[in-house]
Amino acid sequence: MKSNDRAVSTCLDTPNWKDKDGYGCTHYEGAYEGGCSGTEKWAGNMGLATDHCCFCGGGSHTLPLTTSSSSICTEDTQGWFDQRGYDCIWYAIADGRGCPKYGNQIAHEFSTAEGSASDHCCHCKNAVASNVSPAAVAPSSSETCVDTPEWINVNGNGCEWYQDSDFPGCPMYGTNFTGDKGSAAENCCYCKDPTCFEYDGACQALIVAWKRGETSALCDRAASCSCESDPVNIVTNYVETFNETVGLYNECKCDYWSRLCEDTHVGEACDHAAEYCCGDYVTSYYDHSGSSTISGFLNSPECYCDFYKYAENEFGHKLQSTLIKVFSNPCGQDTWQSSTSNERDSLEAIYNATNGQYWTNNGGWMDGTVDHCQWYGITCDADGFVTGIDLRDNNLAGQFPVYTRNVNSDENHILNNFWELTKNGLANLYELKTLDLAENKLTGTIEYRPLYNLRVLASFDVSRNQLSGVVDAQVAPSIKYADFSNNDFTSMRRFVQYKVSSFQSLRFFNMSNNIIQQNATDLLEIIPPNIEEFVASTNQISGSLPDSLDNLPMLRQFNMASNSLSGDLPGFISSFATLQELDLSNQTKGFKGPIPENLWRHLSLKTLHLAGSRLTGTISSLVGNLAVLEVFDMTNNLLKGSLPSELGMLGGRASLKRLGLTNNALTGVIPYQIGQLQGASVLLKDNRFQNQNTSTIAPLNLCLEREVKEFDLADDTVLCPPERNALSDFYDTANGAEWTDGSLWLDEYASCCDWKGVTCGDDMNMNRVVKLNLTNNGLSGRLSESIGNLTFMTEMDLSDNDIKASIPTELGKLSNLIYLRLSYNAFTGTAPEGLSEMKGLQLLQLQSNRITKMPTIPRLNDNIYGQSTFVTDCGVPSAFDNALECDNCTMCCNADDDCYPQEETKVQELGLKGYKEFGVILFACFIALCCMVAFLLYITARDKNIGNSLTSEMETRIKEND
Repeated sequence: MKSNDRAVSTCLDTPNWKDKDGYGCTHYEGAYEGGCSGTEKWAGNMGLATDHCCFCGGGSHTLPLTTSSSSICTEDTQGWFDQRGYDCIWYAIADGRGCPKYGNQIAHEFSTAEGSASDHCCHCKNAVASNVSPAAVAPSSSETCVDTPEWINVNGNGCEWYQDSDFPGCPMYGTNFTGDKGSAAENCCYCKDPTCFEYDGACQALIVAWKRGETSALCDRAASCSCESDPVNIVTNYVETFNETVGLYNECKCDYWSRLCEDTHVGEACDHAAEYCCGDYVTSYYDHSGSSTISGFLNSPECYCDFYKYAENEFGHKLQSTLIKVFSNPCGQDTWQSSTSNERDSLEAIYNATNGQYWTNNGGWMDGTVDHCQWYGITCDADGFVTGIDLRDNNLAGQFPVYTRNVNSDENHILNNFWELTKNGLANLYELKTLDLAENKLTGTIEYRPLYNLRVLASFDVSRNQLSGVVDAQVAPSIKYADFSNNDFTSMRRFVQYKVSSFQSLRFFNMSNNIIQQNATDLLEIIPPNIEEFVASTNQISGSLPDSLDNLPMLRQFNMASNSLSGDLPGFISSFATLQELDLSNQTKGFKGPIPENLWRHLSLKTLHLAGSRLTGTISSLVGNLAVLEVFDMTNNLLKGSLPSELGMLGGRASLKRLGLTNNALTGVIPYQIGQLQGASVLLKDNRFQNQNTSTIAPLNLCLEREVKEFDLADDTVLCPPERNALSDFYDTANGAEWTDGSLWLDEYASCCDWKGVTCGDDMNMNRVVKLNLTNNGLSGRLSESIGNLTFMTEMDLSDNDIKASIPTELGKLSNLIYLRLSYNAFTGTAPEGLSEMKGLQLLQLQSNRITKMPTIPRLNDNIYGQSTFVTDCGVPSAFDNALECDNCTMCCNADDDCYPQEETKVQELGLKGYKEFGVILFACFIALCCMVAFLLYITARDKNIGNSLTSEMETRIKEND
């Protein structure tokens, strides 16, 4: 083969590889970044994703097949297994790609098909090219390990036999059939140091055989290997004689065995699951004779009862508990019923455990003269049993009061009611229906198993506390409403089917605003079928959403906003026929890819919130199907293309409150139908509706916000030209619908420069209105104040119409106006003062109106328009009681519609405005003259008096001298 013809190596995922939770390579492509860092904890029975998935850096690099791609095996033959009972999963674990060791093993007589593994198992069919090494299917130390020479077991079988008969690590027989030199686990490299995932792999591979009656020892080893022991101390009234207890209940083993029970319907797996999930502990105490006694007891009979019903109803298995021989039928027991005295004891225990003395309201509590049903926050039935506790926002503090154990000397109590152990608290209030402890200061974790005995508890609200640990939505058999929001919970226990009652009853679940850090696929592996509201927003949930979920016919709200979800937005939402609210917004990683088409088929949707992701593609025209939508928010995505006009149909145009599409890459023309969304906030900023290569403008109705509540681009001067808005208001106030010719006025997309009577400038004033001429066009109504926004206008002629009311003062803002004709209308009142500030005005005609007063306007230059430069109704006879005065008018018109020029007088030739001004000046001159004469007379008189006085004095002196 020539070098340039060399075949390119390709990568194939290991067929049928699954991680510990059953997810294959496809899941990792959506949930993780390339390389799949940090996925070691999810290792399956065949190894890590990094070994077996091409996306994660593993898989098998093969040469291209000479046959078509359709010949690649993608699915094992269902129901095939060999003579030893091993199916294709075993071969994927125990043999290399292509099954070179065991591929010729033929089928068992009860198998669904004849032939060998090489005929029916993809792992054995899709062989790796001979010049490329396959990915490892399980860890092995064979490269550095050497089998003990000539070792054989008690049956004479050497290490080779174990490779033929057992799984890697020899979890089945590695420690059996010991020879003279020990077991195979000690002498055979193939059998040394089996890992947890090898035990688990063997367990999973033997499930088919297990169903035919074989032992589950391998699964027991796998569970024990994977789960650490967790001894627990129980404080009881036997505290002096009880030793440390050994945990029978084990949450890890509960999860392991319950999965096997639910997935395989193997009875023995359900037996183990019931014990680990529902049992309490194996306890050791000493009786009066001094002999040691071992006793197992149930802390949650209702849990065991549910398991009992599940196994029997689902696949006809009657639980056969191997460690708990307590009840023949736990559902038939009623010995855990309380008494009213126990009710009071339990309430007192709750009070003491939560610092009741410091409660905001503790009225009646601990008062021996007050019936416990009268205590604050307590509701009872007619028999005195507590049915409701409402201590919301009451300053409760301390641990969650499931049980508080009273230490006393009643040694018979444990024998009569051995699952209670004289423990008082919430878990003993067996008739409790509603519990509200929200908005307090409760801390620590919740012990859920005892609460499952509260058979009628329907509402459980512990929101807004400081609780931590695990959330368990299936807290009680009859639970409908469970609210764990606004706490410090870090994980959620998966929904389980074996809790039959709560699995069917749960309707509303909220764990928002916590620090849940699990994988979304794990959390949503199964959801109660009757759930109506699922809220898990504002957590740290990661990974991708599952491709599909079970049918949830009653789901109305699904909210996982503000997490770290990623991958494609799945099509599972097609399962939610009644979905009203879908909120997956604001993910730190974000969904990618297009919006699934079936999303638009949810006709009952009221809220669709997918903001803050990496969604691409376009918005389908099918969006118009969402007739009752109230919130449509896809801001901060990567959506492109044009907006479909069907968006205008959202919410029937009346119910939509928010259309959010800001910060995307949308282009094209904004549909005018969007402007018809009555009362909606339309948010379209930061898109690409306008750029240097287009003159696209937004629809007029939208820019004017006539029907919508808000349009965030209304102030964009390109998409929503302000002069177009001003002219639109002018049109409305002047009754534009009645005009003789309103061509193109209020057209949604036409430039206002093309509207009838409007002229725009060019060059620097391009697209700016400079002329408005609608003379004799049937205008009526009034002149809009928005006319003052046309600041570039130089000419306006609205003469010969029927416009009424006063001329708006805003007209005075048109400082560039040169030509203004408002004659022959029905204007009234005073003309705006601003007219006097129009320095460039050359023509002003206001005649044939009802204007009663004019501001002082300088005489206009009549060199251009002659005697018609400045015309008003200043003529005689006047239509007013007092004739309009206009000294600087060039022409005056009277009540008879006769107009005559007003010649410039000698006074005006002197530079004065008129005779009035001349009279004022003349009068001022007369007054001044009078003052001067008076002053001269005063001076003359004063001088005369002084002279007379001197003469008299001289005469007197002469006489005296004589």
